[in-house]
Amino acid sequence: MDAALKQEVADCIQKVLTVFTTQYTKAYMLALVHQIEDATNEEPTQWELLERPAAERGDQKSGWLAKESVHLKKWNKRFFIFRADNRADYYENEANVAKNKLRGSLNLSGYSIIEDPNQGALIRLKRLAEKMGMDFANLPKPKEYPPLTFEVHHERRTCQYLQASSQEEFDLWVKQFRRAAWNAKGLTWDNELHQKAFPIALRRTRWELGRWGWSNAGSEEQMLAEMIADELEYDIMGRIYAKLPGAAPWFIRNKLRKMAMATIDSAVLAAVKPGWAGMRKGVEEAHPKVKPKVESSTKPLFEKKIEIKNKMKDSIMSTLEPILKDRVTPHLGKIVRIIRTPISEAFDEAIRIFEAKVDKWQPAEDQKASFSELDSLGRSWWEMRDALKKIDAIYEPLYSLRDIFTDIWPWHYVWEGHDLIYQKTDNAVYTFEQGISKGEKEVVKRDVLLKFRHDADLAIQEYCTSIMRQIVMPPFQQVLNPACKNIIEPMADLVPEPFQEFCDINEMFEDVYNGVVDDSIAVVLKSPDATDSNVTL
Repeated sequence: MDAALKQEVADCIQKVLTVFTTQYTKAYMLALVHQIEDATNEEPTQWELLERPAAERGDQKSGWLAKESVHLKKWNKRFFIFRADNRADYYENEANVAKNKLRGSLNLSGYSIIEDPNQGALIRLKRLAEKMGMDFANLPKPKEYPPLTFEVHHERRTCQYLQASSQEEFDLWVKQFRRAAWNAKGLTWDNELHQKAFPIALRRTRWELGRWGWSNAGSEEQMLAEMIADELEYDIMGRIYAKLPGAAPWFIRNKLRKMAMATIDSAVLAAVKPGWAGMRKGVEEAHPKVKPKVESSTKPLFEKKIEIKNKMKDSIMSTLEPILKDRVTPHLGKIVRIIRTPISEAFDEAIRIFEAKVDKWQPAEDQKASFSELDSLGRSWWEMRDALKKIDAIYEPLYSLRDIFTDIWPWHYVWEGHDLIYQKTDNAVYTFEQGISKGEKEVVKRDVLLKFRHDADLAIQEYCTSIMRQIVMPPFQQVLNPACKNIIEPMADLVPEPFQEFCDINEMFEDVYNGVVDDSIAVVLKSPDATDSNVTL
């Protein structure tokens, strides 16, 4: 990497951080506006079951795995415990758990679980050879891992290799790691507004740069660094690969590539750490100054937003409707038929499992101990397997839609469904436990079953809506946003000067078309007998 190329890397990093800083500041302030708006128009919850407080949720799974050390590449037995927050702690032995003598901890946010690490390594090596212009057949074969080994994988972070003692344990651990990776909390700043604003700012930064990726998870610094790396991969890395000596053997070319990547990673890290620290400090300082201004103008601000949204909808419908008709509505019937029956059957089975477990339950003097068997329903794959397997049925038919929806990720939707089953079942268990001290077992059980059925029906609707939106929105937005750009941007002039820092025309645009898409989804959900003739595939 010569000086000119290094400067290009530095300029690219600064460009991404500048765009993100603008988007994040705006998203944070808009999240504050929404928080105040929601508090003003707060509606009572529709859920009937009680939700177990986070502090009362127990550990999810524990047991032994062999772990390959990152540096020495030696296999060591480690005792793993999955905590309620989806963090995987591991120890040298069980005795060290009580001593709180932690050997290490894994935050799985953003990771994927690969059941066959040997096949995964071959696929990655082939992709790398293509990038570097080398013949895959002439490359050295990657290391072979023994049976029952799975990989905790990330393209740019440290990967872990773990080995189970049996096929049954392998299957259970893979499911546990996948569930944790899906649910693990990545963002480190525990601020409600930040938790909402950061992913929005990340997504909008990608869009402004012309990248339409959606899947991001990890800490703030990790996600910023990876977004910058994606931009560098797109804009600069091809030229770096092209400079590698073509006649040199693989190990030399790969060594030079790693040296270039190390230089880039160092530059990215040096920019991201202070960059993110500055952004956080900026919004923390602005928050107490902005909040009183928003609160003092709540009613006229919200009325003005409604007025602009109505004008916006009238202006874009002639552009939106043909795209909606072409990109969204033809596929909704097919998608809902794929997902509604499995999630409905999964909840039916979860309710049956809950009822059977409660029927066998007997009170005891030690009430907490007597509840332990019930508590396992909200975290044990083995006990809930008959319900969870129903949801697995959506994977294959959703995967077949990848020719149409290139951003579709079927396993994400499967694990989202699994988590929903666990969550609502645990709510039923907790509601039963809270009620049993006040009433007879059969009376409490009947009441909880009615509430469980009510919440299940509501959860099914929300799950179907969420999955359909996740599938159809990326290709829809990719076409709609450029098509409506010249219509939307002039509408920023409709925002009065006092409200300009609290209103974002692009956010209002998203609200409008999200509402239109949600209306289309609602129509399909109310028509379960839609015919295949209404579906274009």
